[in-house]
Amino acid sequence: MLPSRVYGADMDDIHLSDESGTTARIAPSVGFCCLSWVVGGREYLHLPVPEETFRSLPKTGGVPLLYPYANRLRHDPWPERPGVKRDHGLPCHGFLLRFPDWDDLQITADRAIAILDWASHPELFQLFPHRHRLSISFAVTAARLRVTTTIEADGGDDVPISFGWHPYLSLPGVGREEMTLELPGLERVRLDERGLPRRSATDDLLLDPRATIGGGLAGRSIDDLYRIKERTDAYRLNGPGASIRMECDEEWNFMQVYAPADGDFACLEPMTGAVAALSDGRDHPVLRSGERFRASFELSVDQPGQGRRANAS
Repeated sequence: MLPSRVYGADMDDIHLSDESGTTARIAPSVGFCCLSWVVGGREYLHLPVPEETFRSLPKTGGVPLLYPYANRLRHDPWPERPGVKRDHGLPCHGFLLRFPDWDDLQITADRAIAILDWASHPELFQLFPHRHRLSISFAVTAARLRVTTTIEADGGDDVPISFGWHPYLSLPGVGREEMTLELPGLERVRLDERGLPRRSATDDLLLDPRATIGGGLAGRSIDDLYRIKERTDAYRLNGPGASIRMECDEEWNFMQVYAPADGDFACLEPMTGAVAALSDGRDHPVLRSGERFRASFELSVDQPGQGRRANAS
């Protein structure tokens, strides 16, 4: 049984740190979003607006969870439902962007875990009627931030797994014209004008084998979906003397990359399913009743002047 205490909108931020001085700040009242990740005294996350404004609007920034679906759905099952964020007129980014009512928080100096019994929240269960338990963990170690999502199908229901994360990554002091992306092992999915995957007559995803993947950000605006074709050790956002490295475990099947032309940041978004997978009913896992699903990714920093870690590729 979960504790009866419910954490609400007035909950203070959680401050994590380790002996190296790496810190992270998590806001339970803002969907358990990570608002800050500092390595060597330098901030490596981006918020699109001032923090006070960010907290009051259903925007993405920092490291937010997109749950129970990432990005847009193909149709709107809740056209009259208030509080569901929409983009291109379609539901976008799930229901937890500003969710505050966690059933339990477990906090140590370097780790914070939020736990949610989905079916005990009628406003969530009505939108996504699958009984399960969701756990979210942030942990810091030297120059690293590890994010783990665990889902337990403990209520007798099967649970579609179609969530993702949306890290906004920034290299302090580095402008967009100096940033490059390394995205090995990916293949781009063709999207329509609404950012939804194009499918064949047999409902398979259509791919673009001639797409440019990675490279410099100067003069480009990127909002693309990729399927993970080959497992690789890492993806990178690089700049002069510094880089952010993302390592994903094998549970992630897709990656959305977002780097608008007017921003000095890039988003590498690991996803368990394709965009619109939840509404398409395919290209995502399904957790059977009684099973557990766990997916992690880790961000790490090669600090200015250090170069890449010896085993990086």
